[in-house]
Amino acid sequence: MINTQRVNEALCTISGLTAEEVQSYSILVQNCISVVENALTDASYENDNRVIFLAATRAYYNISLTKNSESGIREFTAGDVKISTEASSSDNALTLYRNAVEAASKIVRDNGFVFRGV
Repeated sequence: MINTQRVNEALCTISGLTAEEVQSYSILVQNCISVVENALTDASYENDNRVIFLAATRAYYNISLTKNSESGIREFTAGDVKISTEASSSDNALTLYRNAVEAASKIVRDNGFVFRGV
């Protein structure tokens, strides 16, 4: 079983959330841990740092999606006035998650879609 405390600590580090804030997302964090556990190629990897980071970044991405109230506007121009926004926290969280997936690719199964024939 993946160590929830280690995932929470990693989540605090990468997200800037306090331990209390992370605790308020405990159901979401547990879900992310379960998803990662189910994707492991071997249970002996469950406390590998790559797995901990993967579960934490997955949770961070999901938390950022729940907190994201961005309008979706990236750039808007009206005459001489131009408005643009920086990358949202969910964009940054997704980048971290993709990096974690790549780092753990040898120890986690890809459960993506595969078309094998007609």
